[in-house]
Amino acid sequence: MDDADSTILHAAARELKEETGLTATRVVQKLSPYTFADGRPDRPITWLKLIFEMEVEDMNVTLHPVEHQQYVFASEEEVKNDLVGDVELAYISPPNKDVKLEAFKLRKEAVSL
Repeated sequence: MDDADSTILHAAARELKEETGLTATRVVQKLSPYTFADGRPDRPITWLKLIFEMEVEDMNVTLHPVEHQQYVFASEEEVKNDLVGDVELAYISPPNKDVKLEAFKLRKEAVSL
């Protein structure tokens, strides 16, 4: 979160725009937060990851060249199998995969209401 962000949601929308070029139009839901350590022995840091499902204006992704080198759109089955086409999915921690599966589950539950 930057000092200019008035809320966590503003920070999430800003990060989405900065890292992917996507413009958020609506926050759909908040997913389970999780923590992870960066693994640096000289100066370990534990990060809190807050995840939001957002609707966007369009799907024209433009990645931030320093922070991301590639992306995929994955189905629930592909996330479960850690494979999208010939791309193997890797996660920074097990909770990173779990939160993606949680998003699919919550989306299905919302649709069935």
